[in-house]
Amino acid sequence: FAPFLGTIADIAKRYKPFLVVLTAVAIIFTIFLTFTENVFVALLFFAIANFGCQEAVVFYNALLLRVSPKRKFGLISGIGRMFGYIGAMLALYFSKPIFLERGYHAIFLLTGVLFLIFSLPCMIFIKEKSPVGQVNLALFFKRCQPPEIFARLKVTFRESHKYKGLIDFFLATFFGFSVFNTIILFMSVYVTKVFGLSEVEIIDVFIFSTLFAIGGSILFGFISDYVGYKRSLLGIFILWAICLLSGALLNPPFHWFVGALAGLSLGATWVVSRALAIRLVPEDTIGEIFGLFNLVGYFSGIVGPIFFGLILMFLPFPEELKYRSACLSLVLFIVCGFIFLLRIPAQTKSSR
Repeated sequence: FAPFLGTIADIAKRYKPFLVVLTAVAIIFTIFLTFTENVFVALLFFAIANFGCQEAVVFYNALLLRVSPKRKFGLISGIGRMFGYIGAMLALYFSKPIFLERGYHAIFLLTGVLFLIFSLPCMIFIKEKSPVGQVNLALFFKRCQPPEIFARLKVTFRESHKYKGLIDFFLATFFGFSVFNTIILFMSVYVTKVFGLSEVEIIDVFIFSTLFAIGGSILFGFISDYVGYKRSLLGIFILWAICLLSGALLNPPFHWFVGALAGLSLGATWVVSRALAIRLVPEDTIGEIFGLFNLVGYFSGIVGPIFFGLILMFLPFPEELKYRSACLSLVLFIVCGFIFLLRIPAQTKSSR
């Protein structure tokens, strides 16, 4: 749905209304998770909440065009991500005693309420104006018919070669985000199996890692505006390679070092990649492109974990060595992503 909704937003020349509605969906169904013990109902609520959250990200990213000066995309993106990680760190800190007393189930209500509170400033204070003035509703609904939208997406796919570096960017982010999503999914299991951490220790490592994610967001946001988004992303991929090699080869207490590198890389990746995406395409297709960008991210969220899981399944090694080997194998994804990043032209179509 991401490219589909992104295209509709580009036609409407509005991103905030979609962001508000989808965020509300995510909040409501996150809170609903508190009140069910049925696993199938919980999975349904999670699917709906996750849909709202992930689709809202498309319009959150696109809204960067409306709130940031053109030469400060990296910095503003970094500040936004920094606040996001501060929120994550505080949420982990305040939810820790609730988890210890009542278990994970009780955390969903707190999560939903915090999600609502910290979404309100954006919903209330950001005043989005269309760059073309008042939207013609009759024309909007005519253009939003499914055949019209699919035709527009078809044109985008067919003419994507005109935006120099866009395909290579998508391929680079596919390989990079395969690592990104795999780390997020398996990190808690990995540090348990390889470093022998307890659940309480895992939360402490996550908080520590989030501190470095905050630093990575603002640092690379600032740097990327000056040295360029492509060069910055190349540097981030090198950091990822070092992180994976360290995680595969080191032992405690170096899990703190690995956690710091992972946090630094995670924070920087989102900040610089979305700033680079904005530079690669015209502004009137940004919602559509971020829809495709998120679609690439979702596919990577399938491929990376499956690749990791297959290695765990088929390698005839002891459990710890299996996990270390799986972590080491992810370096292959980083190398592929790095190669495609190198293919992106230094001067892109929308560079200023």
